[in-house]
Amino acid sequence: MAFRFKKSESATQGVRRLCRERIRVARSFLQASGHPVAVYGVRKEIKKLRALLRLVRGEIGTSAFRKCTKALRAAAVCLAATRDARVMLLALEKIAGQNATRRFPEIQKVLQKNYRARTREFRGGNSVTMADRILKKTGRRLRGLKIKASSWAAIEPGLRQGYRRGREACRLARKEPSSEHLHEWRKHVKDLWFYFCLLSPAWPAAMRGRTDDLGLLGVQLGDDHDLFLLQQYVSDATEGPLKEAVAVTRLIETRRSQLRRDTLRLGSQLYTETPDVFCRQLEKHWKIWRKAG
Repeated sequence: MAFRFKKSESATQGVRRLCRERIRVARSFLQASGHPVAVYGVRKEIKKLRALLRLVRGEIGTSAFRKCTKALRAAAVCLAATRDARVMLLALEKIAGQNATRRFPEIQKVLQKNYRARTREFRGGNSVTMADRILKKTGRRLRGLKIKASSWAAIEPGLRQGYRRGREACRLARKEPSSEHLHEWRKHVKDLWFYFCLLSPAWPAAMRGRTDDLGLLGVQLGDDHDLFLLQQYVSDATEGPLKEAVAVTRLIETRRSQLRRDTLRLGSQLYTETPDVFCRQLEKHWKIWRKAG
């Protein structure tokens, strides 16, 4: 069930179909929510939905957009604590390798304890029921969405705005690569990557390579944010200048420094065009695709 537009459908048909599919997939993940990968799957589907709604925000109206995105954000929040606890464990393994248990036994023990506690709360609470109820209600609301414009005119304004905001966030991150600026930039990178996935059937080989690069940039920025969460947690959960905490912090800072260099270099390559030039390129590929047999 690929996240992409079809050549034969109108903008309204495409958006409605994609919303139905993403809601269905997200709710199916919730049925297996006891597994950490399922929680990740639900949150990813919610991100796709929110990106799609941002793409056509100008067409569906401010009221519908705000109601739906607010509800989807609430559903994602229901699953956030378990996700954060898991990614901090994974982040430690990434920077420490297979020797994480031997090198940092106390910190890993604290992280595992936190993950088990968050998992128990999640399984024993009503987060899954709440998230499913929100998704079901949002799905009913999305069934009636109407797109005013047709074809390219329906999506060009959202593409332009998404690219422009990502370009501005990249410029700000280059000027001041703080955790907050990098995380904000990541949101726009993920949106643009989702847009490229939606439009991928129209892309020539070169544009598909750009889709892959956007995906890589999003992963790198995500890794940086996960390390930021780990760094905060290690700092808050330990007392005194513990050797493990000092060593982990040093590893985190080294890896984040490398990630910042990589993301800023790749981002500079991906955000070179002005929004006008960017949109004209995509429009040309889109119209060729739509006219092809």
